[in-house]
Amino acid sequence: MSVFAIGQRYLSDSESNLGLGVVIEVDDRCVHILFPQSEEKRVYAKASAQLSRVVFGSGDTIFDQDGQEFVVASCEEIADVMRYHLTCGKSLMETRLSANITLAKPLERLLAGRIEHNEHYEVRQDALKLNAMLTRHPLRGLIGARVDIINHQLYIAHEVGKRLAPRVLLADEVGLGKTIEAGLVVHQQLITGRANRVLILVPDSLQYQWMIELKRRFNLDFAIFDLVRTASIKEHNPDENVFGTEQLIIASIDLLLDHHDLYEQAYASGFDLLVVDEAHHLHWDSEQGGNDKYELVADFAQHIAGVLLLTATPEQLGVESHFARLRLLDPHRFDDLDDFIASQDAFADVAMVATLLIDGKDLTDKQITAVAGLLGFDVSEIADINTNDKLRQHIINELLDRHGTGRVLFRNTRDSVQGFYGRTSIAYPLPLPTAWQNTPYTHGKLREQLWGEEGFPDGSWLEADPRVPWLIELLKNDLKHNKVLLIARSGATIESLEAVLRLHAGIKTAIFTEQMSLLERDQASAYFADTHGAQILLCSEIGSEGRNFQFAQDLVLFDLPANPDTLEQRIGRLDRIGQIAQIRLHVPFVVGTAQERLYHWYDHALNIFNHISPTAQTVQEHFIADLKPLLEGQGTPNDFTELVADATALRIQLEEELQAGRDRLLEYNSCRPSVAGRIVQAMHELDNTQILPVFLDRYLDALNIDYSISRDDSWVIHPIDSTEVQDISGLPLDEDGMTLTFDRTQALTREDMAYMTLEHPLMTGVLESIKSGTFGNTSVVLLKSSAMPQGLMLIENHFRVEAIAPKHLNLSAYLSGQIIRVLLAENGNDLTKVATPDKLLPIIDRLDKAKARQVIKARHEVIGNITALAKTKATDELSAISASAQSQFADHLDKEIGRLQRLQAINPNVRDDEIKTLIEMKEQGLSALANLSLVPDSIRVLICVKPD
Repeated sequence: MSVFAIGQRYLSDSESNLGLGVVIEVDDRCVHILFPQSEEKRVYAKASAQLSRVVFGSGDTIFDQDGQEFVVASCEEIADVMRYHLTCGKSLMETRLSANITLAKPLERLLAGRIEHNEHYEVRQDALKLNAMLTRHPLRGLIGARVDIINHQLYIAHEVGKRLAPRVLLADEVGLGKTIEAGLVVHQQLITGRANRVLILVPDSLQYQWMIELKRRFNLDFAIFDLVRTASIKEHNPDENVFGTEQLIIASIDLLLDHHDLYEQAYASGFDLLVVDEAHHLHWDSEQGGNDKYELVADFAQHIAGVLLLTATPEQLGVESHFARLRLLDPHRFDDLDDFIASQDAFADVAMVATLLIDGKDLTDKQITAVAGLLGFDVSEIADINTNDKLRQHIINELLDRHGTGRVLFRNTRDSVQGFYGRTSIAYPLPLPTAWQNTPYTHGKLREQLWGEEGFPDGSWLEADPRVPWLIELLKNDLKHNKVLLIARSGATIESLEAVLRLHAGIKTAIFTEQMSLLERDQASAYFADTHGAQILLCSEIGSEGRNFQFAQDLVLFDLPANPDTLEQRIGRLDRIGQIAQIRLHVPFVVGTAQERLYHWYDHALNIFNHISPTAQTVQEHFIADLKPLLEGQGTPNDFTELVADATALRIQLEEELQAGRDRLLEYNSCRPSVAGRIVQAMHELDNTQILPVFLDRYLDALNIDYSISRDDSWVIHPIDSTEVQDISGLPLDEDGMTLTFDRTQALTREDMAYMTLEHPLMTGVLESIKSGTFGNTSVVLLKSSAMPQGLMLIENHFRVEAIAPKHLNLSAYLSGQIIRVLLAENGNDLTKVATPDKLLPIIDRLDKAKARQVIKARHEVIGNITALAKTKATDELSAISASAQSQFADHLDKEIGRLQRLQAINPNVRDDEIKTLIEMKEQGLSALANLSLVPDSIRVLICVKPD
């Protein structure tokens, strides 16, 4: 094990782009290393740190932190830290070395006889090209998600995710995928380095849903921090900040409210991005201020740069609460409620005109004059707006830029998105069993009346419950050929039902409960999705969280939850974007019980079965005090009827207010069709390329890893010896191997398969391990060519061009040439452009390693000299690459800065700090691009021989 000491300099073997690091702390088990150039810090276990100590020898050129160049005369080690004696007579401590540094590892390995297979060398070049393509792709951060290609979701994610420290309210209607949008934004922020630490605050009931969604759709491993986990961490490390132990955390708001010490630690630990779901529970009014949840989020939002708030009902609780949520995002802009209301009212006329333009309707002369005045145009400039489509679109965009909340609020509705097939409910009133009369089923507390079966974990409730024979009859007759999803509250209920259906009724079943592991749930979902698999998937309440089954149209609500939001979540497993037909809700209830009364409440008062009801939760909370005793059977039937009538009236009133306040301009801004269309087209084009399966096939073949292709075109990578796995970075294979698919449609229905994209952790691991490791970085081959003199030696060098800078600058995207190839003959002739890789590939033949080593030993000095010349030629190209990259980077930032400055003049929602950060980014990026590093990546020696 290496002896680590403060001040030593190291390179990371797995993250070469971090630059040169310095040891800043050493403890019993770990070494802490700061990488100044990339502004990153890493902690490594001493015993397994993948680090290379940087020590220079006599004749090496080194640079100090001021950029001065020196030549090493000799060196000595003092207390485990190197002191370099320089030819100029001075000395330089290791701690003063520049962070920009390169090591010629390929040449060193080649001259030492460490020769790789040529197939590995070729795969390495393909990997470098793939990596370059990925870093330059405009949709980087979006292409790795297991999500359908849906215009409005991708538009929002692209618009918000590319911002620095985005602060927005995502307010799409239920079923349009707010969680997916937020996940896409989080994924993009993490992939591009704009965020490293993320805190997601949600109600208790949604923690697991978020964790599953982020893992299965985005391959993001978030840790749920509950009281048990935090207590365990504190027990083992009492002095440690609990929230500093993970980078990606999901926690309940109530946890932080109930435990002030955890609140303080979360606040102090420092996050880059905060996500808050169910933001409509954050109440505020101008007289009393905010509730405890609002104040907690306000504290964090002041402290954390990026904030995403999610709610399906942004104005449901009134304009004050809507203003308050916007105030969390930008307290300087939204600081006065009266001003906000006035600006919203003033914008109503603009929104009306925008609606006419969006719908393609003509404007009156008066409206044209008003638009011209608003935008500062002469009337003559827009006189032909009714006939000029290009001008009409330009005016819409101008109005969008002036929209009051357009940059901080995104809201799509089902009316604006369309493509929904709707839903219908079928009620099944069942007779009251004799065994239920005068029992808790009819006279007990509400819980006993609604879910009495939960009191009989032995399953004895099945004998008398009329819903059981009804369900068997339904599955064997009306729904015999249909895929059916059933959801009930309790896992025990599900297990009892499944046993009856499978063992006594002979029905193919699968179950999905909280007692099962993630793998078991994936397998159950896959069995249900399979054409010849289970007819019915029986889920506990967890089935309404995180999983979608759009391929099914029949949902059995075996019982009804007490909360309308929970019921909507259940229905939302089928009734959501991507559904291909109308769904049917099958609702059984026993006549004369709370089951029947709750059904009628949901059906008539809240209208939740046949339509999405954005006001349902508000209406129920308004009447809950009167509703509960009536559901239990207290009062008269007339009392219940009157309550239903009152609730219906309130619901209709709230729905009319929401529709009247519908902002078409906001909806249009939440998914600009032309931009969304280009994003979708680019996603489809990427899906249709075969570049990834071709590469993975070559990579697996080069490593002799066996895989097979199934009838459904999925791949199965077979298990390999554990000793081999350790040597294959990027392939986390378990004893069962790995099943994967490249097809997005298949991935959406088969969650037991890995969805392989360029951003899947396996692929990023493979590409990074190849780039930073020694895989294929040397080769010696024969070149069978009659055009070349027998025995002539050619040396091919590849150099990586790297900009050492913070990841969020994404400077690689501006490097037109991330790889420089130089092919020289032993006499120094440059054959780079003449002998291209495509021309060389067909005439390359393998050379025995023993003979290859003899060649290297005999031509040792020549190879070293030619490689030095190649590096000189590559260095000569750096200036042009640097100039081009600086020009592109500056042009991009100047356009964005200028756009925001112009926009700020007409829309105060553009924050000063947003523009200031971009200006700082420009300065930092240009400095890094002016000092590009040249990293020797791979070297191949080609010996010319005559063809056979």
